[in-house]
Amino acid sequence: MGNVVTLSHIQIDHQDELASAAETSVAGSLRNRKSHCTACGSKDGKPTGKGKKEGACKSCGSGTKENADTADELSYGIEKLKEPDFDVVLEVEFKGRKRQIYLNEKRLPIALGDLIIVEAERGSDAGRVCSVGRNARRRIDVAYEGRDPMLRVLRKATQDDERRQEDNRKAEQEALSVCRERVKSFNLDMKVIDCEWQFDHNRLTFYFTAPQQVDFRELIKDLASIFSVRIELRQISPREEARRVGGVGICGMELCCTTHLSKFEYITIEHAKVQGLANNPNKLSGQCGRLKCCLLYEIDNYVSALKNYPPLDSLLHTKDGTGKMFKIDIFRDEVHIFYEKNSTYGVMSLEDLNALRHAGKIAPPREPRERRYERERAEVVE
Repeated sequence: MGNVVTLSHIQIDHQDELASAAETSVAGSLRNRKSHCTACGSKDGKPTGKGKKEGACKSCGSGTKENADTADELSYGIEKLKEPDFDVVLEVEFKGRKRQIYLNEKRLPIALGDLIIVEAERGSDAGRVCSVGRNARRRIDVAYEGRDPMLRVLRKATQDDERRQEDNRKAEQEALSVCRERVKSFNLDMKVIDCEWQFDHNRLTFYFTAPQQVDFRELIKDLASIFSVRIELRQISPREEARRVGGVGICGMELCCTTHLSKFEYITIEHAKVQGLANNPNKLSGQCGRLKCCLLYEIDNYVSALKNYPPLDSLLHTKDGTGKMFKIDIFRDEVHIFYEKNSTYGVMSLEDLNALRHAGKIAPPREPRERRYERERAEVVE
C-alpha cells in the first residue's frame, strides 16, 4: 500500500493514477478516433517533409501555404499551375461541386481550370479540370477509395463548346422555373433546388430535398413530355443542398463543402462538448441546418490536450485551501478553481497542476459530472 494523503474526508492513494479529463468527459468514439485530414479524408495526417509546416497532410498538403497541391485543390487562378499537364489521370468538377476522375488516354495537354468534354453514361458532358498530375493520383486513393477511372476524356473544349455551356446554364434557369410550377400543380411535398443539363442535351437532372420519400412518377412523365428528353430526379441531403447552393459561413469564408471538403463526416454534439462550446443550435449549425463541419477540424488537438489534465470537478489541495477545478483552458495551459470555503476563484498553470499531481494533492471528483447531471435532471422531472 502506497502513501495515503488525506484531503478533508477524501483519501488519495499515490499508486492509483487519476483518470484524465479526456477519459472522463470525451466519448470513447472520439478518444479512439484516428486523426485524419478533413480536406482529403486521408488517415495519414503526418507532416509532409522538409520545409513543410507541422501538421500538413502527407496526401494533399493541407495545412501549409508553401504546398502547391493545396492551391491545386482550392483555386483555379494560380498562374504557375496553369501549365499544361500530360498525365493520364485528372479530376473534373461539374456544376454543384460534383467531382469525378477521368482517364486522359490521348495525353492531351490539359491545364488546371480548362473546360473539357468527357464521356458520360449517356453521351458526353463538360466540366472544369480541378486536379491534375500528382494531386489527382493521390485523390484516387484518398477520395475515391482506390477505384480506377472508367470514363475517358474526349477532347478539349472549343469556343463553340464554351458558348454552348453558357447557353445550357441559361436554359437551366428556365427549366428550374417550369419544374417548380409543375411540382405545385401536382401538390408534391418537395423543394426543387437546382437542375443540370448534360452538355449534349441527352439528359436533364433535377435535384430536390424532401422530408420523406416522394412519389414523383407522374411528375417525371409530365416533364419528359415538356422537354422531350430523359428526366432524372435526385433527392439530396441538406448538406448536399448547401454545397450546390454555396454561400459564406459565419467565419466570413466560403463554405468548406464548396471549396475543399471531399466528403461529409459524421458529426455529433459530442464534438462541440469536448471543445467547451455552449449547446446553442443557432451557433453550432451551418447553412445546411446541420452541425458545422468545422467542429471536426480541431477535435484531435482537444482530445490530446485533455489527456494532460485531471477530470473536471477534481479537488485540488493548494496553499489557498481545497478547491474544485471547474474549467480547463488548453490554449493558456491553465485551469480555473473555485474555493467553496470562501467562495473565491483562482487560476493555476499546468506546470503547477503537475506539481500537485506529483505530490499526490489532487483528488477525483466527489461525484462524476455526468452522474450529477442525471441526478439533477431526475429531480427536476419528479
